[in-house]
Amino acid sequence: MPASAAHPLFQELTVFVLAVIVGSLCGLATSEVAGRWVSGAVAGNAALAVATACTGAAHAHFVHKQPWLSLLPKVGLGAPIAYGIMRVVHAVLG
Repeated sequence: MPASAAHPLFQELTVFVLAVIVGSLCGLATSEVAGRWVSGAVAGNAALAVATACTGAAHAHFVHKQPWLSLLPKVGLGAPIAYGIMRVVHAVLG
């Protein structure tokens, strides 16, 4: 296999891991801040929702070159939607 064939895959993997790290840090920050006002379970669900939305936003920034400020409204809308969906799934599955 030529060395140039592995390069795009490595580059995509690097961007993916970087986006996941950004999302994870956002989720950790959300957990710490929200944990002061709500129960641990609610803070954990909110952190997961924010981490998911921030990972998507980081991907959009790194891959599609969208500016961070234009991604904030998407995270602001995406995180509550993800949280709501998680609550419904938890209620249905028990």
